[in-house]
Amino acid sequence: MESSRRIIYSRIIFITGIILLTSLSILFLYETFEESSSSDVVHNTNLTRQSLDKIYAILKDHESALRGYALTHDTTYLLKQTAVKEIHQHIALIDSLLQDNQTLKRDLAQLESMIQIEIAHDAFVIQRLQEHAYRQNTLLYDDLKKSEIGMDSIQALMNNMQRVASKLSADRALDAKKHTVLATMVSVAVSMFSILIFIIAFYFVDQELKRSHRHIQEKESLYTQIAAFNTALESANKSLQQLNSELEGKNFQLEKYAAELSSFTHITSHDMQEPLRKIEFFISIVEERDEKNLSDNGKKYLDKIRENVGRMRQLFLSMLDFSLANTIDKNIEDVDLNDVLEQTMASLKIYLKDTHAMIDSDTLPIVSGIRYQFLQLFENIISNAIKFRRNDVVPEIQISWEYIRPSEHNLKGLKNNVAYYRINFKDNGIGFDPLNAEKIFGIFQRLKHDSYGVGIGLAICRKIAENHGGIVVAESKPQEGATFSLYLPKK
Repeated sequence: MESSRRIIYSRIIFITGIILLTSLSILFLYETFEESSSSDVVHNTNLTRQSLDKIYAILKDHESALRGYALTHDTTYLLKQTAVKEIHQHIALIDSLLQDNQTLKRDLAQLESMIQIEIAHDAFVIQRLQEHAYRQNTLLYDDLKKSEIGMDSIQALMNNMQRVASKLSADRALDAKKHTVLATMVSVAVSMFSILIFIIAFYFVDQELKRSHRHIQEKESLYTQIAAFNTALESANKSLQQLNSELEGKNFQLEKYAAELSSFTHITSHDMQEPLRKIEFFISIVEERDEKNLSDNGKKYLDKIRENVGRMRQLFLSMLDFSLANTIDKNIEDVDLNDVLEQTMASLKIYLKDTHAMIDSDTLPIVSGIRYQFLQLFENIISNAIKFRRNDVVPEIQISWEYIRPSEHNLKGLKNNVAYYRINFKDNGIGFDPLNAEKIFGIFQRLKHDSYGVGIGLAICRKIAENHGGIVVAESKPQEGATFSLYLPKK
């Protein structure tokens, strides 16, 4: 980006410099041309003034020759009149020098006409003198006077032309001087600007060379870093392959241990029931055969034994359920949670009837999962809500759900880019301390008021939720009921 800006700025400066340099050069040529034109005009004006002076001198000689001939009748005076031919040459020269000065051209045309009249008049006087036509001196005097008046008019016109030419020469000389100064200034400006352009161009070229050199060094350094990185990457890949190999081995061992643990739990919970059945069998035999011989304390002890055997059986069954919850069934299907709820209520029908429990539910969504695990989850949560009811209060369970967008949750265990269904099980039971909201999901964890269960039902619920990519959380306050929220990914 920075390099592109530098290129754009360089082009702008270069184009601007070319335009300014061209403009200054054109201005210099213009001023030089104007100075030359003014000098030519001054020169031509000076030649014009010189030609006018020569014309006037010739006319004066012509007039003097006429007067000399009139007084002496000496024909040598007439020889001087041949110089009159030069007047036409000077007039033609002046006409070529004046060019576009219309004022002087008009005056020159008038001057030429007056000179022709004057020369014609002088020729007429000479002719009459040669013919001795002047019988009276007064007539000759009148003609000479007329010639003098004509010369005075010619002189006045020539003086006016001299003044105009002199003023024009002075103006043009001033213009020439001004254009000379301007041309000099423009020449200096062109030179200075050319030097400035050269310096700027040198600076940019030098900077570009330095940048190119730095770029080459950076590329070489980058190539070195890439080579080092590739070496490190190859080493890391080898280490990663080794770690992957070790991880695969550990995963295999972990799967093996998990399978063995599940098998052990299943076998233990199943096989341990046989001794329990034998204990119950022998208790029954003792009660049947030796009931009369048993004391009240003996009967009480037998009842305690039977009760603890039942608890032991329940513990083994719960362990079996937890073991099954750890097993992720690959038979995933669409599960209608309304059917799951209906089947759960059928399974708990007697329990619901005995406790007069009431269940109110919204129409629940269809999710993907393992059907029997959802049955187990619903049964555990609903039976828990009934079990921990308040005295003299009819148990009420409200089941509702809502759609949670990815940006609307920040719970640990949920993915940020996944939408979820939140299914709420709200009861009006005895509740629990909010500090125990996480503890109740631990295996074999029971609260003080729980004297019935073995502390594994909610752990199974959490495991089932995790198997389906979700979580289950709880909120409660003592004597204000509890709400269990099940989060399941949207289909």
